Amino acid sequence: MNYINYIHDYEIDGYSVDFKESRIVIDVSLESKQKKIIFSGVFAYKFDNEMPYSIIFDLEEKPVDSFFVGNKDLLDRTKRKIWPVRYSTLEDLKDKIIQADVHYFVLGSSYGLSGWVLSEKIEIVDV
Repeated sequence: MNYINYIHDYEIDGYSVDFKESRIVIDVSLESKQKKIIFSGVFAYKFDNEMPYSIIFDLEEKPVDSFFVGNKDLLDRTKRKIWPVRYSTLEDLKDKIIQADVHYFVLGSSYGLSGWVLSEKIEIVDV
């Protein structure tokens, strides 16, 4: 599913990560409209280019299989650091992600923060 119609061109005001609750909340705004993007049941995430005035281009749910294609180098580099979880092979990690029943959400930006989240659920709510 593509969430672009809900948050395209919104500015990222900030975000918070709650490790105990496995939740990420991204606060966004466009003129006087404010929303929260809430990821629940977070398994892992990676954000890059964190900076003020980040503008969202799109937010899209992609097949979990594409997570492994797009992040193979990252997973190879971080395996010894036990990130995102302990695993022996990429196939083992894939099994753990499938068992966790998470979705792969990719956040693209026109400017600034971008990345991805593996989580059970996403909600976009008006504030």
